[in-house]
Amino acid sequence: MRTPLAWLNVTSNLPRLLLSASGIGFAVVLMFTQIGFLNGLFDSAVEILRLLDADLVILSPARYTVPSEQRFDYGLIERAKSLEGVESATPLYIDRAMAEVRVIGHVSRSIRVIGVPHGEPIFKDPEMNRRCLALTDRAMGLLDRRSKEKYGFEKDDVAILNKQEIELSGKRIQLIDWVTIGTDFVYDGTLVINKEGVEHFFPMRNGGRPPLAAVDLGLVRVADRKQLEKVRTELADYLGISVQVLSHQSLIYREIGFWATNTPIGVIFTIGTVMGLLIGVIICYQILFTDIQDHLAEFATLKAMGYNGSYFFRFVMAQSFYLSLLGFIPGLVISWGLYYVLSEWTGLVMRLTPSRILLVAGLTFLMCALSGILAVRKLWSADPATLFK
Repeated sequence: MRTPLAWLNVTSNLPRLLLSASGIGFAVVLMFTQIGFLNGLFDSAVEILRLLDADLVILSPARYTVPSEQRFDYGLIERAKSLEGVESATPLYIDRAMAEVRVIGHVSRSIRVIGVPHGEPIFKDPEMNRRCLALTDRAMGLLDRRSKEKYGFEKDDVAILNKQEIELSGKRIQLIDWVTIGTDFVYDGTLVINKEGVEHFFPMRNGGRPPLAAVDLGLVRVADRKQLEKVRTELADYLGISVQVLSHQSLIYREIGFWATNTPIGVIFTIGTVMGLLIGVIICYQILFTDIQDHLAEFATLKAMGYNGSYFFRFVMAQSFYLSLLGFIPGLVISWGLYYVLSEWTGLVMRLTPSRILLVAGLTFLMCALSGILAVRKLWSADPATLFK
């Protein structure tokens, strides 16, 4: 049986092992944080879209991103309902430019307001749809629990929330419950009201015309999802060039692409991830180099006994792998807790998905492997005769 020399060398000194794992874990947490913020910002930008139960989405061609307020005529929703293959078409109203909320005792602030038709299950989450059913009055609303603290909303006791004195665009609104949506690049908070509430709070949202005649998004469900692309093409031709018809997933990809290419966010957090990788390489290299330096006489003995360069390469790479594993696991646990805290604090959607875990795991091993390649050169260049003088 072969002696697991690399493993024994890594674990023989517990204080050094803990220090080494801490250093590599720090680099892991740094990479997780940068990747978490990058994807968290993109996920937050499309979270409202992901919550919607729609196969196709109708929107104005001038609406280059969902937060922009270019709208289309409600009559096109009625036309969409008549097309064969369309199961339902529902208008969705989104207001921000005219939406100012004020919790008594706090300053007035801009907020996103989503208007939903009463009784229409527009969300994927049945619980959200159930809570929307409770919006039986135009002066009622639901609060996004992830809205920023600066608004002054009650987030712990629903009875207190019900009694808070709150004004929306100068008119009293009663918040009856919470939903969970999240903040993003543009919005620090969200309220959900029924479409009669849109008419009540924003009578001038469509100029002098009826407020509900201007629709922000049209949510379309098709009868047969296997025919999705066929229905999308037919619906786009049927409605004409005054609107765009996109699949739900295509709109999500388009929205992420807009924020990735039109803002420096992607570059900033990618650089941060690379910096975390480089910091990890430096830390891991220092660990391996110090270990080699401390045991140079023993390695020289092995070299004098006939062990060649490939053996030492495998040995150091094995140490690198063990170090990456011992640093990654605590880094993952800390990052999981950090994601939860940051999500609660900022309101951003931060998900620790399997693909992101695998990405950081791969970067961690790469980081330690590069350090091992740099450190093993010390062994290759060592001369046993010189060491034993």
